[in-house]
Amino acid sequence: MKEIRELVEKYSHVALEAAIDQHIREGTNPCFTGETDEETMAILSKASFVRKLMDEGKADSVTDGIRQLAGSIRSLGKAT
Repeated sequence: MKEIRELVEKYSHVALEAAIDQHIREGTNPCFTGETDEETMAILSKASFVRKLMDEGKADSVTDGIRQLAGSIRSLGKAT
């Protein structure tokens, strides 16, 4: 969660989405690089989700956004 918090505090939703697109195309991005492509994409995607919640006023803080992200992940797990 540390990486997600740092990315959300540093980058806009648009910048995180651009990093995701660039990583898909080029295998690298300016925001975050994990040990694997899967880790990189997972962290960037989660950070983008939280940043978007905050930008839309659906999360009051990074902590609130991460809490909502965790709830979404849990509800997806229950659906399968």
